[in-house]
Amino acid sequence: MVKVSFYYQTNNIVRAEVEGHSNFDQVGKDIVCAGISAVVFGSLNALDNLVSQAEVKIAQSDGRIVITVLKPTNDNQMILKTMLWQLKTISDQYVKNISIKEVY
Repeated sequence: MVKVSFYYQTNNIVRAEVEGHSNFDQVGKDIVCAGISAVVFGSLNALDNLVSQAEVKIAQSDGRIVITVLKPTNDNQMILKTMLWQLKTISDQYVKNISIKEVY
């Protein structure tokens, strides 16, 4: 299961973590993994290209991505909230393969 966590501070997302594997199907045929990857990496590309590196820190390791917001702005919050909504859409259909936790 892919586990996604969003952490908030005063209504701003200050950290997002994505880890695990969806195990929906075998490698190369896993549409849940492909959807999650498209959403997450699209968001990372947007953060990397549209916001200042002083605003966010992105760490990637095997099977885990952590986004830390150093300075919340309208732009980085919109990107992260869009990522959250897109992942929730996937989670609505594939509850056994992705879980989303929001911590306030």
